[in-house]
Amino acid sequence: MKIDEIREQIAEIISRDIDTWNDVLEDTSPGNYGCNNWDAEVDYNDIFVNITEKTFDVRNGNFYARLIMGASSGDTSFEETYSKPFSAKGKFDFKNSDEIEIEEIDIDIDSDIYGDE
Repeated sequence: MKIDEIREQIAEIISRDIDTWNDVLEDTSPGNYGCNNWDAEVDYNDIFVNITEKTFDVRNGNFYARLIMGASSGDTSFEETYSKPFSAKGKFDFKNSDEIEIEEIDIDIDSDIYGDE
């Protein structure tokens, strides 16, 4: 497997990993009552891979979410945009000769919804 294929797969997995992004949203400050939608963008050119160590670094990603604040529903609820750059480090392994899986990932992102990037 070529290094660009590994980088592309890592970008795709991170972009759709619900568990990872749910964990990020659970840690936002102030807390939120839900999320209407989210999107994680990672360009494979911003991913650096060490095949020998089976590790990766994401240097420049962007995460966007529409959070429900105030209350879970009703007149006191409102949406707030949470849009932050992120970086990440992790470990991967080969499932087979054509596919990798992420075994561990640590996202570094500002959890303050209202804070400056």
